[in-house]
Amino acid sequence: MAEIGRLWTGRVFGTNTGNLFIELDSTEAGVRGTLRLLDTLYGLSIYEFTGSLEGSTLEFEGDPKQAAPGVETGRFVAKATLTPQGHFRGQWKTSIGTAGTFELYPHATPQADQSRGPDSAIPEQLRTVRQSVGAVRLYADDIREIVQAAQRDFAVGRVIVTYKSAGLENTQYFEEFAKQATSLNELRYLKISIQEPEAHGINKLAIIELDAEGRNDVMVQGIHESWVIGKAEALARQLRQHEKNFVTNIRKWGVGLNLVLFVLLMLVLLPALETISGRASFVAVVSGLIAILVWVHRRFLPNFVVTISQRKPGVVARIWPVFLSWLIGASASLAAAYAFYLLTRNPS
Repeated sequence: MAEIGRLWTGRVFGTNTGNLFIELDSTEAGVRGTLRLLDTLYGLSIYEFTGSLEGSTLEFEGDPKQAAPGVETGRFVAKATLTPQGHFRGQWKTSIGTAGTFELYPHATPQADQSRGPDSAIPEQLRTVRQSVGAVRLYADDIREIVQAAQRDFAVGRVIVTYKSAGLENTQYFEEFAKQATSLNELRYLKISIQEPEAHGINKLAIIELDAEGRNDVMVQGIHESWVIGKAEALARQLRQHEKNFVTNIRKWGVGLNLVLFVLLMLVLLPALETISGRASFVAVVSGLIAILVWVHRRFLPNFVVTISQRKPGVVARIWPVFLSWLIGASASLAAAYAFYLLTRNPS
């Protein structure tokens, strides 16, 4: 029988969720030990188990020794496989019908190697990558595609959706969200997140946060740099398929194109105004036009909208927001030019 560490910690998923701690001992007949499960709803349960380890496969089963008052428990059976990264991943079920998956990570503390010095340990690091996208319009099928893209590379993690409706913030698993999504019609805030244990007790995670009044961001975190960079780029690319080129946004910098145009306009035209009052009036007009332009976009063309009730938009539905955005921007520019004309004309 292969050698195995004694102390293991991890997570359990499925009909029950919570933290696991296992003390595992090798015997001539196989393995035996004690399993402690801290369930997120039902509290602490303790099991004694026996099993076998053949190659990279661990099988064990046992009976409850202790449980919280009023909590029903049953005999469990579990089977897991040792991954190349050195942790176990497998499935479990019980005699009362509950079942799910689990992961275990070795937590035995080795003796210090004095010959290598106190700073010889490899540091555990988290890599984080953030990417921003422009204004986004999504429909029901688009949400499903984005969720599927987020789920890739996650074996046991479940997608969690947070959205705002009727002034309240709601958080649900995606399966529950999808069942009632058609009743929501339109959302202007949506957060999609998924995470699961990776190694050393550290979770890897991916978050997509879309906000009509803020930014549209993708954030990915993990211990493997190449995976983090690749996952963030893949999710950002998925969102960019639904970007709208509004006049008020220049991609990741969050700079309004209207603001850039008006600032350049003032730099060029202000010297033509001879009086301080004329310059002040022009600045006030331009500032007011910028404020109106931003308000109109937030009110009628927000940075993010998801329409749940429609599957795929028609050509007109896809084009009109961009057309309207640039039409509003052009109208504001013409208004600024007309204001300049009024301030500089010489009355005859």
